[in-house]
Amino acid sequence: MFLAVALPILAALLAPLPTVDLAYQLRAGAQMLAGQGIPSQDTWTFTATGLPWLDQQWGAQVILATVYSFAGWTGLALLRAGLVGLICALILLAVIRAAPDMNRRTAAMLTLAAFAVMSPALAMRPQLLGMALFAATLLILVRRHERPAWVWVLPVLSVAWANVHGSFILVPVLVGLAWLGDLVTRAPLARRMAVATAVTGLATLVTPFGLGVWRYAFGLATNQEVTARISEWQRPTLGSAFGALFWVSVVLVSIATVVLIRRRMRIPWVPVITLVAFVALGAIAERGIAWWPGVAAVTLAGLTVQPGAGTPSKGGMVAAPRPARATALNSAFGGALILAGVVLLPVWRPIDPHLDAPTRLLGQAPSGMTEALRDIATSADRIWNPQVWGSWLEFAVPTPLYAFDTRIEVIPGDAWAQADRVEGALSDWSQVLDADGVTIVVTQGPSTAPLPKALAVSGQWRSLHADEDGGIWVRSDR
Repeated sequence: MFLAVALPILAALLAPLPTVDLAYQLRAGAQMLAGQGIPSQDTWTFTATGLPWLDQQWGAQVILATVYSFAGWTGLALLRAGLVGLICALILLAVIRAAPDMNRRTAAMLTLAAFAVMSPALAMRPQLLGMALFAATLLILVRRHERPAWVWVLPVLSVAWANVHGSFILVPVLVGLAWLGDLVTRAPLARRMAVATAVTGLATLVTPFGLGVWRYAFGLATNQEVTARISEWQRPTLGSAFGALFWVSVVLVSIATVVLIRRRMRIPWVPVITLVAFVALGAIAERGIAWWPGVAAVTLAGLTVQPGAGTPSKGGMVAAPRPARATALNSAFGGALILAGVVLLPVWRPIDPHLDAPTRLLGQAPSGMTEALRDIATSADRIWNPQVWGSWLEFAVPTPLYAFDTRIEVIPGDAWAQADRVEGALSDWSQVLDADGVTIVVTQGPSTAPLPKALAVSGQWRSLHADEDGGIWVRSDR
């Protein structure tokens, strides 16, 4: 049980912090902490200046920026490790509560399996806060017969969720499925769950945007630029690690479900519907896989309980047998893992002076390029940049305007079409840069790529910086 939480925490401390979905959140959060309010339009890019920006994740941005202001990048690394540990702990507790007689090692293995499948989704970004709220919702729903009053915590979680991440639409789905389960089994709690489902759904409207958060969530999921350009919004395949983990887990869960149903001699329709719904969510887009492992682990645990056996009541569960006491070897191993976690803390690493962050901690943050751009760029510049670096560059060098960042839904589709033409150095690439008043071009990858080659021979641009990550070009007359 210790390993089910400690190993995910250790893995989170080992992994870098990708800046693609993090850095711009920090900039937005810092602006709000400075009293500028929730942003309502774009002011960071020249391709979308003045266009509306529904910043649904504003609550997460404030949390992230607050942690960063007090504890820097190390604080964010610890926050991620803590959230990952919390998610796994909540799933472990939910599995145990769903199957009180289950061997604790089995429960721990189910939790670790869930972590393995969801691990690619555990980056430090608003979604991680949503995943923690998701796991808390699972635990509350599993314990609803034992602790009926906890059901009224769900609307509170719903309000918080709707202000930190677009996955809030899952909370009324989870509560509704629980209500359906109580309705089918004619549980006394069915009426209360019907009310809780309605209240939880209404609670998602308690945001600065009201019904707009639902339009945002569905609009993002159906935005053609988002689904075409971001891999995690595309369907999972066996060719990707995330997709392979997902489909293998679906096969294994399907086999286990069939075996457990045959033992029960009847089909528990609501658990089956729940599994199918979350398989479908993951099959639509890689981003949907994050929610599948926790649901699968808890649902499978519930299916191991025979009908009429171990049914929880308001008075509580029958106590499960106490687990065996830890041996001296187990305790030593646990202590070694804790020590390893302390050693892995980013605070011990040397600081990269260009990034002002512990070395090897940040991903998608080119060190040399960042330092060079700080020396070159001014507030009058318009920078054409790779989208993957946009979030970081906006945060690290905020004075100029950039072409693209991670807020793909904010930037118009014709701007993305222009990005493809410039990146491929097609016939009108230079005219696009001229029309947008671009003064600096940041390129990614080798100098033999189409755009760097075209810049080098155009006579209109000169190279001011080049390294293994890419290059920085300015106009020749500058």
